Amino acid sequence: MTAGEPEVLGEIGRCLQQLSRERFSGVLRVEGGPGGALWVRDGLVVAATTPAAPGPESLLLRSGRVSEKDWTDAYTTGAPADRLAAELAERGVIGEAGLEAVCLAALFDAVFAMVLYGVESCAAEPVGPGDRRPLLPVLPGIGHERLARETARRMGYVETWRRLGLSMRVRPVPPAVSVPTLLGADRIRRAVLDRANGRRTPRDIAFVLGKGLFAVMSEIARMVEEGVLDLGGSPAGEVTPVPEPAAEDPDESPASRLPRRHPGNSKINEVLAAAGGGPIPSRPLLALRSLPLPSPPPSRESEGN
Repeated sequence: MTAGEPEVLGEIGRCLQQLSRERFSGVLRVEGGPGGALWVRDGLVVAATTPAAPGPESLLLRSGRVSEKDWTDAYTTGAPADRLAAELAERGVIGEAGLEAVCLAALFDAVFAMVLYGVESCAAEPVGPGDRRPLLPVLPGIGHERLARETARRMGYVETWRRLGLSMRVRPVPPAVSVPTLLGADRIRRAVLDRANGRRTPRDIAFVLGKGLFAVMSEIARMVEEGVLDLGGSPAGEVTPVPEPAAEDPDESPASRLPRRHPGNSKINEVLAAAGGGPIPSRPLLALRSLPLPSPPPSRESEGN
């Protein structure tokens, strides 16, 4: 481990070192923007969750690796007995090695996202009766040394991203001039470009695609360098934790962008007063229904009588 690796986790690393010595089992709550949680078993990290990055379920379902039906069937049978991973493998939905790789990637990505967004404090506590245990833990777990090495490797790219203007709050857009020849047959590049509409942050795109935040930001950085994406969109505001997957597609409906009308904005009463007329009296719309209807005009036959 190099000199900078232990410090990259900051408060998370210091807490994990202590929990490792104690062979602690429970949850390490992380406060920050937006923070998250690390699940620890016998001093090893078996899962990590944060609103800033997709978890294993999103990576499996959103990417199409596992269908909704297969997931529901396996979950119904395996989750109550804490054997969802075994159920998925036994049903042939996904191989054990492939599932382990997805869960490990989600764990690393969650810790990277927490560090990238900023950590304020950590607190370890036992698992309570109301706590939802991780559905797909990485067993037997990851030591804090390996977690620090992987996080340090990922954070090594951040300075380059910053020089490009890339952060987790930007909202990339396609360039004014299309350059399709640079995309080739790379599916993730095409997918990222299709979702970069000036409203989505890298986090939003990661959730929509079922890809890790680090993978998406790395691809965005390469595309910016090649002129395939533009970071000229307005930066997003402060991050608000949103449970997945509700905020995966932040598009607004056209109706929600229409201006709202407010009484008095038309200034019609002032115009009428200036012209010598009085203001229009306000009345409930329902009162109009009680007004007598005008009599129909006389027919030609009645005119002749």
